Formats: sequence, structure tokens, C-alpha cells
Amino acid sequence: MYCSNRFSFQECLVLAILLAGIQNIHVHAEEEVHKFLECSNQTGANSFRLYLTLDELVMDCMLVGNAASARQYRNKLELYKSAGLRPKMEIYNRTNSFAFTFTLNMETTTWRVIIPRHNITINTGTAPVDQWYVEISMFHGFAALNAKADLLETLKGTLLDVAREPILQWTIGEEILPQDVLVHQHLIKKLQVTQSPCASDVAVMAPLFAPEGHHTGVVLSVTMSSFTSSGRWFNVTKSLCNLINALCTSGCRGITLLNLKLTNCHLFLLTNRGLFVSQDLLSPVTGPLNFTLLFHPALAQIDYSSATLWFSSECITNRLYFSDDYVSLISNEGSGMALNSKCVYSGYPFKDWYACQVAAVDRHGDTKHRYLSFLYDRYQHTGLLLSYVETNPVAMLSVFTILKSGLKNEAKITPTFLPNYYPSGIFLRNTHVIIYGQEVWASSDRGASFQKLLSLKDDAVVDVLSCNYNSLLVLLTAWGKVFIMRAGLERYSILNVVLTGATFLQCDHMGTLMAVKLDGTSPGGLSHRILPIDTLIQEDVQPFPTTLALQYISPVSVLLHEFPLTLATDPVSNLGTYHIGKIFSLRHGGQIAITDVFQTHFVPGFVYCARGDVLKPVNSLSIYEEPLQKFDLLNQKFDEQGTLAILTPRTTRGKPPPGFEPRHVGMTVVSPGLSSFIIVEASLGQALTRVTMPDPLFNRNLNSGRWLLFDTRPGNWSLHEGPCLHTLESVENLRHNALVRINVRETLSFTFKALKTDHSFSLTRFKKRMKVALTNPTAMRVTARHYWDKTNNHILTLTVYSHVCKKATTLVTVFIPEASLVCSRSSFTFTLENACPEGLSIVYLPSQPISDHEWIYGDPEDENDNKRLFDLPVNYRPPSQLGVLIPTTDNIYNADPSKPRPRQHYPVSKNTGRYKQCAGKASAAECGCTDALKVSPLAINSDCRQRVLRMIYPLLNFNITLFLRRANQADQPLRSPYFVTVTEVNNRTNWAVTGTHHTTTMTMMRRYLKDGFNRTFYNPNGLQISCYGSELFHFRISVIPGVVLCDLVEEVQIYVDKAPLAFPAAYVISCMTAIALGGFLVLGFLLKNISPPTPRNLRALLTRGKAKVAPEAEDENQD
Repeated sequence: MYCSNRFSFQECLVLAILLAGIQNIHVHAEEEVHKFLECSNQTGANSFRLYLTLDELVMDCMLVGNAASARQYRNKLELYKSAGLRPKMEIYNRTNSFAFTFTLNMETTTWRVIIPRHNITINTGTAPVDQWYVEISMFHGFAALNAKADLLETLKGTLLDVAREPILQWTIGEEILPQDVLVHQHLIKKLQVTQSPCASDVAVMAPLFAPEGHHTGVVLSVTMSSFTSSGRWFNVTKSLCNLINALCTSGCRGITLLNLKLTNCHLFLLTNRGLFVSQDLLSPVTGPLNFTLLFHPALAQIDYSSATLWFSSECITNRLYFSDDYVSLISNEGSGMALNSKCVYSGYPFKDWYACQVAAVDRHGDTKHRYLSFLYDRYQHTGLLLSYVETNPVAMLSVFTILKSGLKNEAKITPTFLPNYYPSGIFLRNTHVIIYGQEVWASSDRGASFQKLLSLKDDAVVDVLSCNYNSLLVLLTAWGKVFIMRAGLERYSILNVVLTGATFLQCDHMGTLMAVKLDGTSPGGLSHRILPIDTLIQEDVQPFPTTLALQYISPVSVLLHEFPLTLATDPVSNLGTYHIGKIFSLRHGGQIAITDVFQTHFVPGFVYCARGDVLKPVNSLSIYEEPLQKFDLLNQKFDEQGTLAILTPRTTRGKPPPGFEPRHVGMTVVSPGLSSFIIVEASLGQALTRVTMPDPLFNRNLNSGRWLLFDTRPGNWSLHEGPCLHTLESVENLRHNALVRINVRETLSFTFKALKTDHSFSLTRFKKRMKVALTNPTAMRVTARHYWDKTNNHILTLTVYSHVCKKATTLVTVFIPEASLVCSRSSFTFTLENACPEGLSIVYLPSQPISDHEWIYGDPEDENDNKRLFDLPVNYRPPSQLGVLIPTTDNIYNADPSKPRPRQHYPVSKNTGRYKQCAGKASAAECGCTDALKVSPLAINSDCRQRVLRMIYPLLNFNITLFLRRANQADQPLRSPYFVTVTEVNNRTNWAVTGTHHTTTMTMMRRYLKDGFNRTFYNPNGLQISCYGSELFHFRISVIPGVVLCDLVEEVQIYVDKAPLAFPAAYVISCMTAIALGGFLVLGFLLKNISPPTPRNLRALLTRGKAKVAPEAEDENQD
């Protein structure tokens, strides 16, 4: 085998092994793909419906083959091992993706992968989370094997996080056996089901009992496997009746369930006695699930026996968007002028209920509206209200903007009127708003205009189901017929299946359509059968009472002109845009794929026109059936407008022509490259014809061999769903149904390529095969660029720019309109959310980076041999403005509850300081400080912070260099307009921002936010801080609101070391030192200039007595 230079030796070896092992490939079925692997989970079931618990996930795989002996099988394993071939498992959802590699165990001759739960997700709390997809491939990552071939198909399955899925955590009432319900199977009229918005395999089903039956009550069945295995059955009647008896005097007898809806956080049960809502499913599980009987003034006049419950399911994993969950309740009592129609709705957390009614401009006179359905469109933030006016009669759809206080009084757009039509309800799909009933109407502009897709006789669509994985829409009629549609395609096909009895349709997380019904022989009480869509699509033949006149515009492209056989002043067309992609087949041979439908025609008499590509050569009537084709025809103008022509057969080579006859009426004369002629009348051998193009070349011959006769009258052609001829690929390998979060002022690009499945070269040059649909075009700017590669494959690049700083979401659908409904990859849908991107943050990076290992275990030094890190004392708290020894902050660093806390000299210090990570712990060992917490600079993790950045006093104009960090992207310097504010976490004041780059944008922003934002912000470019004190400074740097849709915060900790003593200690010490020095100098002077005293002199000095002085004595003899 020759291997080109573009592949490595390992890839060439893999290709050789692949070719050598083809004969041993196990083929499961004639149409099933070939598999190299068979895998099973730890339960031993050969299934790829896996479940993630709090334990690790285990998966085993083995080769598929018919090895003659165990030794040969081991040799094959050794060969795969030497080539580096081993299975790889990829687990992904809308936002994340992980890859894991299997390890070969030669003793068990199997590959095994053991995945700890924390490698998939670290969260364990109850929350609505996306169900994971699983793909296992033997050749994952080899470029040589990226070609599309059946041999390289991967094994696909799902992974459900049963530890977090909300409804699975609860016991709903009294748990019962399915046999307790099956004994009343004959009284069950319908099975009602509601699926989890984020996990399609999780669903709640309830049997609805006939009102005249003796058995009533509320019974639920909860599944986590899409009813393919046994689930849990609950009887909720008792818990609901307790609520009714506590509030009502009528009692609970005869309670019957009417409908149920499972939202992201609640379970709603609609009964004939009231509407019950469960407690928040995300709350801690402390017992059975509790319900509340809603009692609200807006619900006081609701007739629950005729009420309907409406909810548009959307997976919401972000708590900021929980408010997008809306539920509506509608009831209708009476008719005509006695009609009492009520409509109320509420949003999460379903505390306040509001009335929904038609706009004020439509509430005039005695017109009464019968409310039919109300749904919330989260992409436009609007409410869609469907009503019916009996007096006209007409169906009306009104679109309102939803305010906090209720619906806006006037409709957002002009209401749409559908005359003589009583619909059943509304359904919101990826790209369209669907109104269904006896007719199906679709709107691609979120309710502004509608187009009819389907019209049924003596039947009506009663339920609509969406399969998100393959963008499939399933419509179920009252008589059990099933129609399907795909995203972006305004057409349908009918499945060759009819559902009978109490059967409901279920679409699992992998897009598999199943019919589920009650079964007493099944241990779980339910049985299912898979509906293979590709094999059930039957020939869609519509009895058009018109002729489709054929006209060649090129050897591979034709036009089909719709011409009614019966003349009418206003003919109605049976051809529509929903026929794009259908195959036009002639009874005499030939197939044409319809690519476009034009709803106006420039020639009078014709209605619509379709353009198509020739798949198989179209055969005309044979020369034996119509010998007239051997003769020339004379083309003569009949009217002044040039729309009618007379065709006269002419004698050719001396033979008289047979002439046209009345049986030719409706046939088409086709001359490739010229106008075609449809015969409307035949007389005297001539034919009066209607030309398909105005002003053709008249008075000229159509020579024999240059024209043909085609019979395209009704009954000689059919329209049906053809084979898949197209596929759509994402060049960047974007996942289908991916959720892409885009940042404000960010630009993203997505490229898609439309290919032919048979890899043939398209003969139509520069044809735009792809189209784009947005559910909210104003959410962000989307521009499209079309171009073609060398093989004429259409390439589409979408450039998205987020220009508004507000919460917004739009669903982007790229699709091929002409693709067959059989194609599984003809459309691509992903969600753009104007929100904080995954992993977006700001980080401080010093000029000399310090690794996490050095931060914890090392002792890095700078160029001057100064240590760059400082070890904080145990239970350290930084100084305050009251003094170094008087800390007042609540933050404790390097916490250890078993050791004393220093600096506890004053009451203000004793009453402050709180443990966070170490709260309630006895020692530091119990605090659970990981390496990640030890290097975290956040104040919330201060208990684990042991070392901080060290700087030498004085710290002046210290550069704070910030970067914008995002997962899988290089760090970008933080610049304008990401202006920041700076605060000190511990309320220290002896610091200042001393440097920032002043720009015009910052000056204008400060002036603009002067009144509404009372904090000073700075340009992060050139940000400098000066610290005038000592010890620890803890700065929090935050991006100002309004420039990004999330809180971007970074914290920087700096320890200023070797600072002078604080005031007044330094001055006291200086003064004392000066006094002491002066005293020593004076003493030295005295000792040098005065004789030193002797011991005698000192003794005399110390013993010298006081002088005795007395008055002189009088002389006695003086007198």
C-alpha cells in the first residue's frame, strides 16, 4: 500500500491495519454502519445510556470480530497496541467537552476507562444541567481517518447526571407498582408526558382517566431512560387531596389530572380541582415533594374542568435566566355572547399571576375573544397570545412585550389574522412559530407573518413534539397520523405509521423517535418501539388538479410551471415553498429535485413556478406512443400579448402529419433552450397553446428532434421525499446545539460548508445552498459572507459582533432548504448568548511570574537577592488606621483555630475577625485548604493564605499589570474601556492610586457617569499604586459595570516589609537617644576639665554638718 507524505508512519500503519481487518468487521444489519468496537458499562448492559453518580464512571470496550481463536484475538490486540490504537471516549454537552483514553488489559482482553466524577464535573448540588453526549471511537484524532466513511462511525450514547437532575431526587407521593395502574387500563383515555428541559431522557408521564370511569386520581411515572426501562410510579392523590380539603369544602372526590408540565425548577399539575405547583426542585431534599394549591385573585374565576396548561420548554442552566420560565393557564366556558374566557400567566418563581388579553385597539364593540394558547418567546421577550373570534370567524395571534407589571397594552406588531380557522395551539420551535390544528401555519419572523404548510381534512394536529438533537419536529394528529419537519425547512413528510390506543410519542436525548404505550406484560408497565424515520417516510403524493409544464433552461436545470386545467378568475396554487427539496418524478421516467418556488408568475394563466435540478434524465413520450414528434411544428402568434401560440404540424419528407387531437390537451411541447408550450385546446390538427415565456420567436419552425412531447398532467407525476443529497458541516467543528457565550464588543466567526453526499461536482455555479435564520436579529450584529471553493461547494461564514451590553439570546440556524427530510445533517443550530463567556476573568501577573509550586513550596528571590514572598504569622490580621496593634478587619490570614490570635489587646480587636474556611473547625488540618486555596488571593479564601508578595519600603508607583484571561485563549492586556475601581479590602487608608493613563474615553466616561456612579475609576493601562504604610495591603480591583455582563474582580496582596516605626514611637526613640547622647557629652566634658574628687573630699562633703548660728549673749554686768 502506498502512503503519501501527508500522513505520518503511525497513520499509515493504522490504515494498513484497517484494510487488513475489514474482512473481520461485524455487520449488525444490512443498513447499519460497521463497528470495530462493542462497549458496555459496569452494569454489563450493552447500552450507551450511561448514568453519572457520585462514584466514578467505568466503561469497558472490546474488538468486534470473528477471530478463529483466543490467540489470534490476542495477536490482533497486540497489533493495535503497537500501532497506538486504543479507544477514546469524548464526553460533551452544549458548553464543555472532555476526552478520555482507554487502557488495554491483556488479561481480560478488553479496554477499560475509569473516570472520577470530578474529572467531568466538580458540582454535586441539585440543578438543571445539560445531559451529556458520549462518543467512543477507535480512530479518534488520526487525520488520515477523518474522511466520511461508514467504517469510521463512532459509537454514540448519552450520560445522565442522576446525582443532580432535579426531578430524580424526589419521591412524589406514595410509591406504587405499575400493576396497580394497569388494572384500570381500560379506563385510561390518554397518556400525557412532559420531559425535562435539559435532559430529554428524563420525563414524567401521567395516565388520564376517562371522566365517566370509576377510577380517578393522580398517578405519575418518572423515568430516566426515556421509558426504555422500568421507572418509578407514584400516587399523588392523597397529598393533593389534603391540600384541597384544607382550603375547600367541596372535598376531593372525583379529582382527575388534566395536564402536567415540568419546568426547570417546578412540576405543575393541572387538575379539575385546581392548579398545583411543587416546591422548588432545587431546594434540599428533606422528605416527599410538597405541592401548593395556587390560590390567587387572578385564578379565582378559572373553570379548571375546561382549562389548558401551556409552557414552552427551554433548558436554562444559568440562574440569571430562570426568570425566562413562564407558565400560562387558559379556560373557556360557554359560547357566543355568553363566552367566559380567561387567560393568566406567571413567571419564575410563580408568585405573581397576570391576565393576558388582546390589545386595547382590538377590544372594541361586542367582540369576544376565545383564548386558546399563550406562550413566552424568550428570544424576543414577548408573549404570544392565540385567540379566536367566533363572530367573524377568525383566528388571531397577538405579540406583546412582557413588562414587570404584565403585558404591554398594545401589541408589539400588527396582529395576524387567519380567517375561517380554529387552531388548537401554538408551538415555538427553533426557527419558526407554529400554529397547529386542522391547518398548520408557520412564521419565520416570530409571529409577524404566516404561511400555510399543511391542510388536513377530517383530522387535526393535536400535539407537537420537538427532538433537539436532530432538529426534528413531530406532529401527531387526532387519528394517529405522524408528520415530521426539520429546522429551517418549511415543509413536511408523513410517516407510514398510525398510532392507536393510549400511545404517546417520545423523543430521547439522541433524537430517537419512539412510540410508548401501556403494557401489562412489561415489568415496568410500559413498552416502546422505535420509529425509523428514514424507512417510514412514504411517498408524499398530493392530488394536484393542475399540470406542471416542463421547460429546460439548461441541460441540468428546468422550470415547472403550474397551470390549472380548469379556468378560474382567481386560481389557487397548490405549489408552495414547502415543496422545496421534494422530488418530482414522472411516470415515464426521470426525477427533478425542486430547489426554488416562485410565488408570482409573469405570464397570465400560470399560477406558481418552481425551479429544479435534474437528478435523472426526464423521459418524454416515446416516438411510438406519439408519432407526431417525427414532424416539424410551425409556431404562430395568436394574441397581441404573445402569451398564446398556434402550433401546426408540417409535412416532413413528404409525409402528412397526424395532427393534434383533444387527448393532447394538458400535454407540454418542450423545446430545450426555448419557451415551452402547454396545449389548452386542439382542433383541426392544430393546437392552441399557452407559452411559458412571453414573446417567444414566432413564425418559425420547431424542427423534428428539437422538440419533445411530455405528459405532465395529474396522475403522471408525483412529489415525494427523495434520498439525501446534501450534508452540512461546521469547519470549526462546532457542536450541534452548542451554547456559545459572546462577550460585549467581541467578534466571533463561524464557517459552514454545504457538500453533496455523493461528492459529485455541482453543475450549477455559485449557487447559494445555505440560508440563515435568527430568532432575535437585534441581539447582536450578524453578517454573512458567501463564497465557493474549487469544487463549487458553497461556504458560508457568519461574523457575529456583540454591540449591546445587555442580556440577549438568539438561536442561529443554518440550513439547506433543498435538502431532503431524510438528511440528518442538513441543518445546524446553535445558540448565541450575550453573556459572560465561560472562564472569563481578570488576573494580575507580576513582572517576574511566580509559579504555584514556588508560591507554596519554593523561596524565590529577585535580582538583588531579596525574598519575593513573605510568610504570614498564624492568625494574622493587618493593621488599621487606629494603629499597628489594633486590627479591626474581619479577615484572618493563615488561620489556625487551635492557636491563639495575636494583637487581641483592645475590645475592637477582640470583637472582629471571623473564620471562613476554618469556621467550626478545631485546627488548621481540618480546614481543608487545598493548593488552589493557598494561592488564591481572594478575601473569601484568606483563611488558607499563608504567603503573600513581599515588597521593600518605601513602595511608590507600584505597577499593577492586569490581563484579561479566557479559556483556551492567550492572555490579553486589560485596556480601555475596561475601566477599574480600586479598594482596600481591610479598610486601610494610607495608600493611593498614583498613576494611570488618562485617555479621552476615560474622561468622557467619567463625565457621563458623574451622577450615577459615585466612585473614581481608572484606566487599567498604566495603573500604579503607592503604599505609605507597612505590613499587608489587600487591594480589590473591579471592572466597572456596564462594559461587561459579569463581575470581573481581581485581588492583589502586598506585604510592605522593613518599614520605619510608626508614629510616635520613632520620634520618642529619637528624642531619648538625643538626650542620652547629650548627657554623655556633658559628663565627658566635666570629667576632662575638673579634678576628680578624692575619697577624703567626698567623705567630708557627705559628712559636713550644718552651720550653728546663734545671737550673741548679753552682758550681765551691762546694767
